[in-house]
Amino acid sequence: MMNFHIHSTWSDGTYTPEIIVKEAIKRKIDKIAITDHYATTKTTSLPPKYIKMYVEDLKALRKKYGKEIDIYIGLEIDFSPRTDIDNLPDFSDVDFLLFEYVQDEFWEGYPLWMLLNLRKEIDKPFILAHNEISRNFKDSDIVSLVRVLEADNIGIELNTNFNYRKFEIPYYRLAPQFFRLISEYKVPVSVGSDMHDDLNDLANVEDAFSFIQEMHLEDNFKLFLKEVEKYEG
Repeated sequence: MMNFHIHSTWSDGTYTPEIIVKEAIKRKIDKIAITDHYATTKTTSLPPKYIKMYVEDLKALRKKYGKEIDIYIGLEIDFSPRTDIDNLPDFSDVDFLLFEYVQDEFWEGYPLWMLLNLRKEIDKPFILAHNEISRNFKDSDIVSLVRVLEADNIGIELNTNFNYRKFEIPYYRLAPQFFRLISEYKVPVSVGSDMHDDLNDLANVEDAFSFIQEMHLEDNFKLFLKEVEKYEG
């Protein structure tokens, strides 16, 4: 079991990273990523000056518990006017970046083309977090969209959190045509529960892994793991 979207007390989560790591080990989770919010006015988040301390804290846990669990370091970026997108750091010490609200008009999200421009400046794995593809990209040609994602190496997250559902259905299950298509392309696929205040959410990823099997996305998930491990500090 693996979970690559977890928030801690470094932003708006309830639990410290160490409590999360210990609970994940207890639940026999193989890999986790702490992905706290970066510098957004939307919620409690990590200012640029604290990134180094954040990374050092998580690397210390990696050293302490590394024989029992793999720990990855991520950040979630609110891709909207709530974040100073023009002055982002290079994030050299993190393993990957989650971008929420890409092309989401409901949340004032910036369009995908702006993320493509940013992609040229930051050499880290990019993942679209909890994106409602069927709504945000409803006017896009699906084949062209998937080809752009592949060309710019931008991945998609399967997010199981109840906040990212419509009529109790996870966003990713509302876009089966899209996910059937990306199984034929080199588009990374990640899995996460967006845990904040309920430790039970650490293991709330079963449906995402079932979906991976249903859509034959195993190679896409392996591609994500390979990319993250490449940048692991």
